[in-house]
Amino acid sequence: MSPKTVFITGANRGIGLGIVRELLKDSGIEVLIAGARNVDAATELQSLSKSDSRLHLITVDVSDDQSLINSVKQVDSLVGDRGLNLLINNAGVIEKYRTNDTPNRAAVLRCIDVNAVSALLASQHFLPLLQKAAAHNTSGDFSVSKAAIVNIGSNCSSQELNVTGFCNETLVAYKMSKVAMLSFARSLVADFKTLNIPVLVTTIHPGWVVTDMGGPDADITVDESASEIVASLGKLNGSHNGGLFDRQLEALPF
Repeated sequence: MSPKTVFITGANRGIGLGIVRELLKDSGIEVLIAGARNVDAATELQSLSKSDSRLHLITVDVSDDQSLINSVKQVDSLVGDRGLNLLINNAGVIEKYRTNDTPNRAAVLRCIDVNAVSALLASQHFLPLLQKAAAHNTSGDFSVSKAAIVNIGSNCSSQELNVTGFCNETLVAYKMSKVAMLSFARSLVADFKTLNIPVLVTTIHPGWVVTDMGGPDADITVDESASEIVASLGKLNGSHNGGLFDRQLEALPF
């Protein structure tokens, strides 16, 4: 079944925008909320929202605590008693910071803050709304129609792939941030089990995609990546809890 309510961060361009377009093809979704740092400049999102009343746009900077708090209030007012079925942590940055570059603490910390810390805090802030949605579904298994957190991660977080020299450019800061994202996802799963919180948490690698971040030489288009990610969302279940998968839900090594 489809999630009735969805919130995605970093939805103004690239993979995030592509996922929004794909989600709008699902008639089972009742409320789709797209977050962006600058909604006024997100012309494609604005056009989509004008053509589909289910799409709502909110301003959110995931690296700003007050902005996150405000976004929870806005999402809550839109989803109401239904709660939030699906949180997609998509917002991210890439710092082209390599091993042989001049040491730059700020660049490393910015990458980790946006890609990992901010995604963790967003997950924590929206957890009450996810729990509210889960309460409406008494089925035992996990699914996006119940309550789920899906992180848009990277196969760069795989230590097995990393030691083989994976990634032609050694993007140290980006790799570190995606490892941290995967780590908190697995920690949430462990803690949710102890706390009896029925929320699925998983991490999906979207592929090397032609975007501002991925660059023009990437392997696949945004539409190709987003369509497969969205198709996989409906297939998520307990076997995917805490895992790292590609966009077709093939398990990736840790």
